[in-house]
Amino acid sequence: MTQFSILTQPILTTTAEAIIVPLPVSKGSFPNSKPFHSIDDALGKALTDLYNRKIFTGKKNEIHAVHTLGKLNSRVVICVGVGETKTLTPEVLRHAAGVASRKLQELRATSAVWLLETLPTPEKWVQALVEGTFMGSYEYTDCRSSVETTREGLKSLEFALPKASTAATAALRSGGIVGQAVNTARTLANTPANLLTPTHVLDWAKDQFKKSSGVTLEVIDAKKAKSLGMGLFLGVAQGSVEPPYMLVMRYLPVKGQKPVALVGKGVTFDSGGISIKPSAKMSDMKGDMSGAAAVLATMVAVTQLKPKKNIIAIVGLTENMPSGTAYRPSDVLTAMNGKTVEITNTDAEGRLVLGDALCYVVKEGAKEIVDLATLTGACSVALGDVAAAILGNDQALVDRWLDISTTTGERLWQLPLYEEYLDYLKSDTADLVNASEGRLAGTCTGGKFLEQFVNGTPWVHLDIASMMHYSSTSGYVVKGMSGVGVRNLVGYILGPANAVVRQKKSTRKGTK
Repeated sequence: MTQFSILTQPILTTTAEAIIVPLPVSKGSFPNSKPFHSIDDALGKALTDLYNRKIFTGKKNEIHAVHTLGKLNSRVVICVGVGETKTLTPEVLRHAAGVASRKLQELRATSAVWLLETLPTPEKWVQALVEGTFMGSYEYTDCRSSVETTREGLKSLEFALPKASTAATAALRSGGIVGQAVNTARTLANTPANLLTPTHVLDWAKDQFKKSSGVTLEVIDAKKAKSLGMGLFLGVAQGSVEPPYMLVMRYLPVKGQKPVALVGKGVTFDSGGISIKPSAKMSDMKGDMSGAAAVLATMVAVTQLKPKKNIIAIVGLTENMPSGTAYRPSDVLTAMNGKTVEITNTDAEGRLVLGDALCYVVKEGAKEIVDLATLTGACSVALGDVAAAILGNDQALVDRWLDISTTTGERLWQLPLYEEYLDYLKSDTADLVNASEGRLAGTCTGGKFLEQFVNGTPWVHLDIASMMHYSSTSGYVVKGMSGVGVRNLVGYILGPANAVVRQKKSTRKGTK
């Protein structure tokens, strides 16, 4: 486990194996930083020479290691590009930290220090750098028969600042909690479906949320789900031999305060059911529980952050499998709120799982709701892999989430919930179909379906299917499941003080 701390001693006194220097694009001059120039002078102007010969330019995520050859206590100086100073953001620094963390692994460095005085307002970037370090150095190795043992890993990481402050110390802690939570969500989603069944998730949660954690668990098994009328959820589950569970987590530190609700889709493997998916990339469907993974990991972070906010979280855990007992196209299922749903596509199962979960938190008296789900392939068609979709019935709540995302770096783009989309979901047999048989507005109709189960409670839906999986490694991004949603959820829980308030209100219209 890496230990994080603040360094206020002169940088040349450090005994850390590596000094990491974030550097902007040069405009013919170099950072006005005495520590930077002290390192450069000790190295015979080697850093200046990198700029002058255009070996290093300072563009984002550029990296170059300079071996000190005994001229410093540290054995290497790592220069990391952060782009133009005027475009510097926490997200830029997260990516820079991810690149640097992998370079430290490559160099087998066990200790390092970031020289932050090359940046404006240096303590402003501490949390982002800690988050990026965790996320960039992530690797899923649980299923390997052997893992390289000569790599010790980073044991200590310091941040050189002009002076220590309570804000910087708090940023270290928060960054560590958030970074670890993202990696927890990644590990859950990366774990193969035979090793992470609904029962395994339940056991994992019981281990995480002990009595001392402040989070209490309620397990709704199939029998109890039936008594509650969760016909949509049970319909999805009936094709699998694995038992399903609705797992409810409650964190209630404030007496008399209505809770906010976090709802996650937890389909631990999605074959598509009778409407079976193509075999290509079906293996990625072990990550179809990424919404639940984000909620579970966030609740672990809650046990450490201990916000003064009541939270109820629920994840619907099941597989979606084809079998002789599986639900079929043309079946009609009844939700917890009494609405009936004709099944037109068994691969539109996530909204069924969420439908009953949403009904449950409404019944529990949630004052506002957010759900996260890898709901639609259409989201990837619309947004690529660089943003998730947000839809909601309350524009003020949607705007708050958009504000939060500007700080966390987890991009959201609002799509509409026009009333006409409900026409796409009309059934000749039941109240609704679970999926329009046309290919129009897939993400929006999925959201419109979910809206039918929130009973007017302020609600936002995050379709994270577009960002579930990374196909390559860069910055803090690591190939595999992404852990998307955790940073936004933590930002939401901690409140508006952690969000950047935009100068202009959203001009997007048409949420109804």
